[in-house]
Amino acid sequence: MGSEMCIRDRLMKERNPYCLLAFAIVLIWALWNYSVSLHLLGSLYDILLPFVIGGCMAFIVNVLMKKLEQYWRRIFKQSVVSRFERPVCLLLSLAIIIGFLAFFVLTIVPELHASMKMLVKMLPPALAKLNIYLQQKAQELSFSADELAVVQAQAKEVYQTMLNYLQNNKRLLLEQTFLATASVLEVLTSCVIGFVVAIYCLLEKHRLVRNFKCVIFAFCSKERAAYILHVLQTSEQIFRGFVGGQLVVALLLGVMYFVGMTLCGFPYATVISLLVAVLSLIPILGTLISALIGCFLILVAAPEKIWYFIILYIVLQRIEADLLYPKIVGKAVGLSELWVLAAVTIGASLGGVAGMIVCVPLFSVLYALLAEKVKRLLAEKNLSNL
Repeated sequence: MGSEMCIRDRLMKERNPYCLLAFAIVLIWALWNYSVSLHLLGSLYDILLPFVIGGCMAFIVNVLMKKLEQYWRRIFKQSVVSRFERPVCLLLSLAIIIGFLAFFVLTIVPELHASMKMLVKMLPPALAKLNIYLQQKAQELSFSADELAVVQAQAKEVYQTMLNYLQNNKRLLLEQTFLATASVLEVLTSCVIGFVVAIYCLLEKHRLVRNFKCVIFAFCSKERAAYILHVLQTSEQIFRGFVGGQLVVALLLGVMYFVGMTLCGFPYATVISLLVAVLSLIPILGTLISALIGCFLILVAAPEKIWYFIILYIVLQRIEADLLYPKIVGKAVGLSELWVLAAVTIGASLGGVAGMIVCVPLFSVLYALLAEKVKRLLAEKNLSNL
């Protein structure tokens, strides 16, 4: 048995130079044929996108599904219904997530629709007031009739330019609309396929994990396979903690907005709080969108309170960015507040919103692996007490 292991390890070592040579040849070809490589990567991206979306869906649903499975085992233990654990917990997880999304949509959309109707009713008198206000200001500033005529002529010119552009570019606008609709349909198709992939992965997750382990151990040495599985397990734990931390931060932020807006007497407290909680899962961009929609709703219902809402938004966002996010998400992924802020900053500069989302758990994985490596090297040198 020992001799077989030695022979296999020697074969693996002999194979490594050939693998490196093959990788170098492929890399040189890809760099030499840059445009072809980009086209191939684009085609590969289109093929893999539904599976990537499905994997992300499965990972997020699995966070809740694991909790439900734990409760199921505590309640039913070794009873007859234990065989239905996975499908029932999957259905419950999907029901909770879809129910929350339905509640969110059914709460937000009617309020936005009512606000738009109110805005349409308020717009003519508001424009009339604005016209009177501008005339008063013009009189206060002592504009002459010629100066006012010039301003009106410039405004008419801008309006006519916009009208001419729309008339002359009808076909281009129609093509852009068609392309945008096609892109949306393509994304929706990928999401539907991804949902099916996610369901399959969640129902067969134990068998898929077992098959993956068999492949890893078949093609890698025992030590390398064990290390790869350790890295993947560490990554899974950190990403799961990241998702859980994000959800906790979103919940706390929504509660803070609801309490603050209720105490200050703002309208639409429930709607704006729900909107902030859900969209805060998207770093920076989500909070900006929720702030704009919140300002719009407050401006329509109670315009005199708009500045107070902006102050409340700034204060709560600073609390979320400087206190809640580093403390909760950083603790969940094993990073200090400084490293979380550094990861968010670097991720934003490298990949925008997607970079901000991915960079925190990615930093955490690298940090955990580096800490393990440092600890092991110090132990080998008998310097563990440093």
